[in-house]
Amino acid sequence: MKLLPSLQAKTVSWILTGTLAGLITGALWNGSQQAWERYLDRADYTGQQLYGALNDGAPLPAGVYLTEVTAPPRGVGRVTEASILQSLWDEDFGGARLLIQVHDPDLSYTLTDLPPFSLPPQQLGAMTRKMARLCGDPTLYARAEGGSWVRVNAPDIWSCAAAPNDLRLPLGLGFLLLIVTLLSRSTEVTGRLGRLARIFANNGAGGTAMLPTEGPSELNEIAGALNASIAQEREALEKRAEVLSAISHDLGTPAARLKLRTALIGDATLRQKMEGDIDQMIAMVEGVLSFTRTELDAEAAQQISLTALVESIVDDYEDLGRRVTLAPVESEVPEVRHSVFGVAPRDTGLPEPRTSLREAQRVLVVARPLALQRAITNLVENALNYGRRATVRIESHADEVSVLVEDAGGSGLSALEIGELIAPFRRGANAGRAAGNGLGLSIVQTVARQHNGSLTFEEGAEGLVARLTLRRE
Repeated sequence: MKLLPSLQAKTVSWILTGTLAGLITGALWNGSQQAWERYLDRADYTGQQLYGALNDGAPLPAGVYLTEVTAPPRGVGRVTEASILQSLWDEDFGGARLLIQVHDPDLSYTLTDLPPFSLPPQQLGAMTRKMARLCGDPTLYARAEGGSWVRVNAPDIWSCAAAPNDLRLPLGLGFLLLIVTLLSRSTEVTGRLGRLARIFANNGAGGTAMLPTEGPSELNEIAGALNASIAQEREALEKRAEVLSAISHDLGTPAARLKLRTALIGDATLRQKMEGDIDQMIAMVEGVLSFTRTELDAEAAQQISLTALVESIVDDYEDLGRRVTLAPVESEVPEVRHSVFGVAPRDTGLPEPRTSLREAQRVLVVARPLALQRAITNLVENALNYGRRATVRIESHADEVSVLVEDAGGSGLSALEIGELIAPFRRGANAGRAAGNGLGLSIVQTVARQHNGSLTFEEGAEGLVARLTLRRE
């Protein structure tokens, strides 16, 4: 059982956690900053007192120890030298000097950033402050005017061991890690919501894929409601298919008897009309059943070559002597240029040229092959019924692919008028005696929706163009 099952509880906990972590981090950061400043101030103050002890004979500050030496050692680590005047006047006026050397195995203590026009004690304090801040292993040597060299040891003042624990870097990294963790958790929840939307959108009409019920309770409720809606829609389609299948079966026997009885009619014209009406009635029932089965189609999607599918359909029509041709595949391919870095698109500012890929490249899509074959066949049949010939071509783009069927010298209807005929049982005024029951375009529209695509119409060079667009996964 999850501790925080709901999204609301998670959000509140994230806000409280971030706020509390920010307050704690700020308090610890401020405390560490103050401790560090106190440490540096102590080193500065000790340096100022040390100046009086070395130059004026004042008492040594606490924690400072002097050891008289002949001279500072040579050739040991790095040496920083400085000379501090007793007054602000130049040494030509006879001011006394305090000579300073700082020896460190690794660091050099540059003195260019010492405060200008400051008193001599403040200058030595600034130097000892810098020794404490750099946290090295310094050894200070000093010699007053007319005196001898002394080694100054203050292990509790400016050594690295005396420095307080600086928590600012780990606190900053820890707070950043917490923020990244909270952001990742929030994006995980939004990612699950986006995943639900994608699965629901990709399900298509009559889809059966159930949405995952995981994560916060609110997302589970959304997924459960959508799953119930999918199940209800599926059940309604199944019941409709059962009813239509039963009607088709029950009408089969009476229709067969009627056709037998029409054979007894002596008037050939009347007999042909009655047989035509019976055939049309059976075709209408079977068309509705086919339309419902298309909506109910649970055919598994798979990766197929759309080029090969369209070529096989066109070849079948050509074998029957029907006037159907396949135009070269058109693909949006940027012109490329070669360089020492490989192949890169040439930015010419012109539209990208289209290249024929029928032989060089196959157009691959994830689709339901039988349903897609039925849809393309319906479009070709419409083009042949209302035009002199049909021209089929494929347009391939990065995120979608389209199958276009153009009827040369076609129906005479505009793209807007033909678009209104997508509804079931709608036939145009020019249908005349053409075979059909007004369900062909409805089936194509259903197949397009199953593939998250669309069916649109546009004016072509020779006639009306039906465009079946499929989204690429």
